Amino acid sequence: SFRLPKDKTGTTKIGDLAPQDMKKVCHLALIELTALYDVLGVELKQLKAVKIKTKEKPRMEIIELLWLMKMKKFYFSIADSGLFCVPLTVLLEQDQKKVPGTRIPLIFQKLISRIEEGGLETEGLLRIPGAAIRIKNLCQELEAKFYEGTFNWESVKQHDAASLLKLFIRELPQPLLSVEYLKAFQAVQNLPTKKQQLQALNLLVILLPDANRDTLKALLEFLQRVVDNKEKNKMTVMNVAMVMAPNLFMYHTLGLKSSEQREFVMAAGIAHIMHLLIKYQKLLWTIPKFIVNQVRKQNTENHRKDKKAMKKLLKKMAYDREKYEKQDKSANDVRKT
Repeated sequence: SFRLPKDKTGTTKIGDLAPQDMKKVCHLALIELTALYDVLGVELKQLKAVKIKTKEKPRMEIIELLWLMKMKKFYFSIADSGLFCVPLTVLLEQDQKKVPGTRIPLIFQKLISRIEEGGLETEGLLRIPGAAIRIKNLCQELEAKFYEGTFNWESVKQHDAASLLKLFIRELPQPLLSVEYLKAFQAVQNLPTKKQQLQALNLLVILLPDANRDTLKALLEFLQRVVDNKEKNKMTVMNVAMVMAPNLFMYHTLGLKSSEQREFVMAAGIAHIMHLLIKYQKLLWTIPKFIVNQVRKQNTENHRKDKKAMKKLLKKMAYDREKYEKQDKSANDVRKT
């Protein structure tokens, strides 16, 4: 059982630092992660989101253009009501119009709330799926009525809400663990010791975009509450990890064709990573002490340089003012003579 070492200055958590300091933390975390993977001989693949090239649209006739303009309001109404298959950042932008300051998608929060309303003691929670046809119909109804506030949540059974939650995560256009670092998350299973695996996960969590990190945190906290009721729901941390891991780690566009044996090994590996994310989430959402110290040193050095530059500027301003006063005085003396 790994724990954070006690420190007189306390623990620095993600969210405690100002945005400009957090940028420095991310830069240092990427350097540390790259070094860790390199020393252990594990390949660190940092991917970029693929932009789909669209073909050049043909020239429209006037009538078609007018029709499109007429339907513009309809198109925007569809875009504004999107819930599933919508990027997290886009979803949060539309949510913040409804609830300013929202950091976790409203639909995500509501699905978790609906599951908990049914009681976390339900046996097989998260494992038993809802009926496929009912889930499909609920998705369509949610898309149409969620933001209008007319959706009937009483019609959503607990297992349906759990299936919708997993579907939401699975159908994100970009994975919750981000396109850039999904392969790096998957590679954690190849690190030789548990301590090194936790170090890597800690750095990877720091590197996640804010929207992804906040949503992941909300998910892991919910999963821990499920595990806390394992005596009744029979969902141990490993059971929950095995159920949830494919939704976070198996991103279809990054997958490679492989044998059944390789897929089995992969599944076991990502379940282990999911297990670590759930069990050690409090540890993973902290900023390592040595990184905090490096940021402080950078800030101190920058402050010293700024102070030195300010002194130099003030000295130059004083010199220029004195020079100007002498020139002005000489000009007045010449006029008097």
